[in-house]
Amino acid sequence: MKDFETHLQKNLQSWEERTPVHLRSKFYNNDLFLETKNSLNNIEIQSLGNVTNQSLLHLQCHFGQDTLSWAQLGAEVTGIDFSPSAIVAANELAKQTQLVASFVQSNVLELDLKKEYDIIFTSYGVLGWLPDLNQWGKVISKHLKKGGTFLLVEFHPLIDLLDAETQHGYFFDKHTKIEKEQGSYTDGGKDMNTEYYWWSHSLTEIFKSLESNGLKLQLFEEFDYSPYHLDGMIEREPNKYVLEKRVQQSLPYVYALKATKK
Repeated sequence: MKDFETHLQKNLQSWEERTPVHLRSKFYNNDLFLETKNSLNNIEIQSLGNVTNQSLLHLQCHFGQDTLSWAQLGAEVTGIDFSPSAIVAANELAKQTQLVASFVQSNVLELDLKKEYDIIFTSYGVLGWLPDLNQWGKVISKHLKKGGTFLLVEFHPLIDLLDAETQHGYFFDKHTKIEKEQGSYTDGGKDMNTEYYWWSHSLTEIFKSLESNGLKLQLFEEFDYSPYHLDGMIEREPNKYVLEKRVQQSLPYVYALKATKK
């Protein structure tokens, strides 16, 4: 990971700047979360099913809303994020909700908790921040019990290719260039300017990174909507968003991937 230390440090700085904006945003809506104690979508809930009394490790958990949502559903949860500010906020949110959760500050690619879990979960906008998916697969395999379940719910790479502003490629490029963004994907922070690095990953690369580390694919399902309202999207049905300019096209917006450790 030494080749990417500068990149990852820049990304960490970006998330330290984003976190206070996200905490105040309508996008994350902490006030509503404190009432419902749920930020999960039907896709991930239905993909995992009953999690009662299951140990669950949440990678790249940000400030812990989804982690605590799994706790509310009965799981014994641990959340991981590399942002100190996010971990502080996650612990505070756990106190406010009175839900039991452990939060650990760590770069996911360097994680070594010396413990195995029944379930490992990660979702929505996580893979692009990782420069080494084979190492990611090793970390997942190391922390997952034999027969345990890994669930990834992620934005489909095709949608990224349709974004004229980002101009991301489809295949991994270790020489990715620095990107500059005004604001964030949430509301608020319009005067905030962040710089970060992003790595594209093909579906083939994702599959290989898991299979080569002892995880067998059990489910791969694509969905023709996003559960989140992002730039350029309109609501086609309640909580189902599509690109306004592509509303007549049936496109894959997100996918769910479930694998089991052999």
